[in-house]
Amino acid sequence: MLRYSARWIDGAPNVALEERATVAEFRLWLTEQNVTMHLSGGFSHDHLTIALYPLAEGLVHDWWSLFGGRDLEFSLTKYRTGYAMPDVRFRFDGRTFEASAHQRTYRNPDVRFWAGSNEVMSRADAEGVLSKFIGEVLAQLDSKRVRNAGAALRWSRVQASRADPEEAEFCECAGALGLDPYSIDQAGSGLIQNAASLFQDEALTEFLAGTKNYAATPILDWINQAEGRPKPKSRVADLSAIAQRAAERAPDRAGEDGWALGYRRARTVRQLMNINESRRFKSIDKLAKKFGAGDAFSPAARTDGIRALRSHHNDEVHIHMRNHGTSADAEAACRFSFARAVGDVACFPSVGRAAVNELHYASRQAAGRAFAAEFLAPVNEIESMRREGHDLVTIADEFAVSTVVIERQIENASRIAQACQR
Repeated sequence: MLRYSARWIDGAPNVALEERATVAEFRLWLTEQNVTMHLSGGFSHDHLTIALYPLAEGLVHDWWSLFGGRDLEFSLTKYRTGYAMPDVRFRFDGRTFEASAHQRTYRNPDVRFWAGSNEVMSRADAEGVLSKFIGEVLAQLDSKRVRNAGAALRWSRVQASRADPEEAEFCECAGALGLDPYSIDQAGSGLIQNAASLFQDEALTEFLAGTKNYAATPILDWINQAEGRPKPKSRVADLSAIAQRAAERAPDRAGEDGWALGYRRARTVRQLMNINESRRFKSIDKLAKKFGAGDAFSPAARTDGIRALRSHHNDEVHIHMRNHGTSADAEAACRFSFARAVGDVACFPSVGRAAVNELHYASRQAAGRAFAAEFLAPVNEIESMRREGHDLVTIADEFAVSTVVIERQIENASRIAQACQR
């Protein structure tokens, strides 16, 4: 479990009152490894003597981005103010919180921190540790009669937001966009409001996080246009029942990563549909028809920032495909995107919308991506072809996916086996 210790030191020479009041001998452990251990002046030291206020202030300021952002890493080095700090990084994928230590070297004076292990925990556990740290630093300020510090005022506001579910959702949405919820402009607020009318919970956060590098309004317009088309163009009539059966046969596991869920459900769906692992899907039309799509099933217009959308109408699942193009690579990408959308339904069968987008470190996207990889290119079949002497290009062509998909399946073979163990 991520843990720390702080022994306060009086009489520090720091100029800033907040720093002077919070100098401490600081130790931080990941999986019981002291990641504040470092080499300096030829000697090993098991702690840092630093002011902790800048760390607390940085964590308070970034709180909503830390838990709302996806594909983001926050390093403690971001918050250092002249002190040597270990490169401990935090990131949250919507399902699990990860802390990891990386090697870091400083010059003048020479200080080296070693790479350490990773710690994976629940959001509740991570919030508990970080809140405790922030609270202890602010209590130390109070004990030294340092009043109205910026971090204390902001933390009070964050705490009030956390206590209100609607406000907490808004703040987290702002964090997903990389915006400060307490100084957000009208355009940002309007975007969150429009997105919240379509998406809920983690699907909402991932949608907003996925629009951060794109123009969001055209994506929302695309969704409205896609859902306004005749229903046969997007209906996959059998998918809802298949997804429900898959969830019953391979139920959620406490603390399971999104990618692990995706691998398990992919194999379960193949079994339920009596699709042998040797079966290949080189046509999106044939793939879609396996899940109940009709002859009219077709993509919507082209746009940037979204690959597909799963939604519901009259208790039926609809998959709206973005037009990927006509090249061979585009057609392979389109099949994979469709399979990712199927995977989203299989892994999260409750009614609602969800976007398939470019996010990588996001639990729901990871589940869909893992599902698509194992459904379209089962790792056992890949390994069989490798034993026969086939290379990546041949294998990728056989399964009509990119070589990247095959490479990832090979790299993740042990993880897939572990995830699918009963």
